[in-house]
Amino acid sequence: MSHLQELITELHNLERELSRFETKYGFLSETFFAWYQSGQEPEDPDWVQDFALWAGTYQLKLRRQEKYRHLVSQTLSQREMPALMRESLLVGVAG
Repeated sequence: MSHLQELITELHNLERELSRFETKYGFLSETFFAWYQSGQEPEDPDWVQDFALWAGTYQLKLRRQEKYRHLVSQTLSQREMPALMRESLLVGVAG
């Protein structure tokens, strides 16, 4: 599996995890993270562990998105998008 495919899979997994927190607490991760970074404390002490995990997962997603953008940019400077898509489809069929 290519690095791009691995990153896409990881990003989808992170999105599922973030979606779980968003559904549970009623905020999108972007909104939660801005609040979390402001140093506010959760009103319920039982939320502390979830909030730390949620923030860490969101930060990891942001780092993986940046890595994805870098790899795509690097790859596209060497090859054309249609060729990459064909290769990706062939790998998906073989995998």
